[in-house]
Amino acid sequence: MEKEQQEEIKLVSYPERLIRIIPLPTWLAWVIFWQILFFIDYLINWNAPEQESHMSVFAGISLFFASVCIVISYCAHVLIKLFPQLARFIEEDKEKLTRWYESKLKSCYEGIWPLVFGVIISIAAIVSIYPLVSNLTSSQGSLLYYRLSYLALGFFFLGISLWALIKVALIPMELTRMKVKVSINQFSGNGLQALGSSFLKMSLSIAVSFILIVATSIVAPFEKNLIVLIWLGVAALLIFGFFLLPQIGIHRVMLHEKTNRMSSFTHHLEEAMDRTLKNPSAENMQRLKELFEVQNHLKGMNEWPFDFNSVWQLLTALIIPIILAAIEILFKS
Repeated sequence: MEKEQQEEIKLVSYPERLIRIIPLPTWLAWVIFWQILFFIDYLINWNAPEQESHMSVFAGISLFFASVCIVISYCAHVLIKLFPQLARFIEEDKEKLTRWYESKLKSCYEGIWPLVFGVIISIAAIVSIYPLVSNLTSSQGSLLYYRLSYLALGFFFLGISLWALIKVALIPMELTRMKVKVSINQFSGNGLQALGSSFLKMSLSIAVSFILIVATSIVAPFEKNLIVLIWLGVAALLIFGFFLLPQIGIHRVMLHEKTNRMSSFTHHLEEAMDRTLKNPSAENMQRLKELFEVQNHLKGMNEWPFDFNSVWQLLTALIIPIILAAIEILFKS
């Protein structure tokens, strides 16, 4: 049944659709594609020895853009695999829910708007980084235009990725408008916890791209440039926000359900306690003990669709690169 539900969600992101012409796994095809573009850069740059120290910057940027293309496809597959669990904790007609979820994913990854957003981001990025690319490319001929061309392509895919992340972040918020079923027995990868696990997987994959761009900033010729650190800090906050903010609405639903169950159960516990005080028989004592065990179980109900080990994993992946970048940039001789 789960397999059938999963197959009903039909979605192919633009990066995956474009790279299908290469008969290799998506991730490998994108790595090879971007390394070919970088190799062409290296060949054009062959006769400019003074620029060799800057090749590591463009190598890092190429890997970053490869990771962006891979992450877009990866996140799409994570969201598709989430649906069977989604159908378990959303009490709606399954066919209606399938159509709704598929339409939401298509608005994230397909249609004209991701392309438009990609073009806007690409133009804005090229205009803003043109002085930097020009400074790193002393031979202002074909090499400069080639670098601007493949950087524009990379920022285009980055724009598509940003559009998808923004739209994906809205999905859990819209889920709270439906009837959400909160199970007493929750564990990682099941029910609402599956939502948190999926957002953790996506956030960690984005963190890999973040680490690559941090590494690139470390090898780049920036000396005590606080603006670079500020942008890296903003990026880290946005990634963490992508993980946490969309799940706040689900947290409120879970907390409300836990509070209601605790409140309803208190009446039974008080009755059993009064009965035991009046007649402390073995039967009444056993009944009271069982009710206290149920109360402890209710108190242990999760209030978030993730555990806090997930938070530490993500924070570690974001904070450590920032610290290393700060040390390298601020104290670079």
